[in-house]
Amino acid sequence: MIRFSSLGDVVLSSVVLDPLYEKGYDVDFLTFKPFSDVFEKDYRIKNLIAVDKSRLKSISDIYNFTKSLDKYDYVLDLHSNLRSFLIGFFLKLRHNPKILRYKKQSLKRRLKILDPNFNVLKAYLEPLKTLGIENLNYRPKVIITNQEVEKVKTFLPQKFISLGTGARYKSKVYPYYKELSEILLENGFNVVLVGSKEDLEMDKSIYPTEVLDLRGKITLRETIAVISQGLATVSNDSAIAHMSRAVGIKVLMIYGSTHPYFGFAPLKDEGDYIFKNLPCQPCSLHGQNSCKYKTFECLTSISPQEVYDRLKNLI
Repeated sequence: MIRFSSLGDVVLSSVVLDPLYEKGYDVDFLTFKPFSDVFEKDYRIKNLIAVDKSRLKSISDIYNFTKSLDKYDYVLDLHSNLRSFLIGFFLKLRHNPKILRYKKQSLKRRLKILDPNFNVLKAYLEPLKTLGIENLNYRPKVIITNQEVEKVKTFLPQKFISLGTGARYKSKVYPYYKELSEILLENGFNVVLVGSKEDLEMDKSIYPTEVLDLRGKITLRETIAVISQGLATVSNDSAIAHMSRAVGIKVLMIYGSTHPYFGFAPLKDEGDYIFKNLPCQPCSLHGQNSCKYKTFECLTSISPQEVYDRLKNLI
């Protein structure tokens, strides 16, 4: 099984692990460091193969790397990029495994041909039909141990909402998390900020002193454990949203420059999303740091009260 990046996509790729495990397959999972940390204690994975991206830069790098891999019956390519294609190609030359590859519809998305029925979870599961797995109703799942949960409970407040304030690009970052946290506190909820050091550095807001800010202060797996103990999560279109889905916690996703029809929105049993559907949305495939109107209206037009009102339906 191959899924290199990014973090949110790697988390969502966990959707195939339960059906493969239940069917009796031994799974080796190839991904980039440090995303491999997500699966370091996963009983469904026989071998977790974590590789530095720098090791797979050239075709010769990739060819030499495949020499270190075992003989496989199948290669499940859940990335479908040049790097994963070459790994499958070189393995096929050596041992002739059957290649199963997910259809990412990247060209359609780049051309902004939006399909309301496309969902990446079902797209990841679709190749498993070759293995006799017809059920496409699985959800992503990350395994967090009781010990990890008990550890984070020692510093977590009761009755809290997790806020994922960060994203790679400014056009995906909701600007009113401070105001939302104030509304939550006024209504009897505690607030925990989760994410990376980069998320903390990007956010210039000054939050109320009652807010617990864990961004960049705990490990990736501890972050997932924290999210698993919340009442719900509010997040940008970013990895925190998908971590919440993978531990069974409802998430409210806020969309800016991207679009829920790209396939990464939560399903109905996983949460909800806010999307203004302006004529300029989506303005990019992955997000960007600029707005041609200089207003970021796709985000600024969403009031903190609207977010809170929608969130209440998930709690």
